[in-house]
Amino acid sequence: MSCAGHDFAAPRRRDAKAWTVVAAVLNAGLRYEGFGPCGCGREPGFRPRTRAQLRARRIAAARTGTPLAEVPARADPQLPA
Repeated sequence: MSCAGHDFAAPRRRDAKAWTVVAAVLNAGLRYEGFGPCGCGREPGFRPRTRAQLRARRIAAARTGTPLAEVPARADPQLPA
């Protein structure tokens, strides 16, 4: 069990595909948190919700040589951070 963040909305219990995406996001070191690093902002960042979105980010990471942990947080995987 791990803390996914305040803004985490769990998928349905039987939705195994959605849970694999959640596991990949958490394994990348990201959380579903809307607070900024300084604690003053409250804008939730992008997190992939489907396996297709996650796959696109993995492909973009492989093409650009970017570490995989940085890419899932991007709304558009082709754009730099």
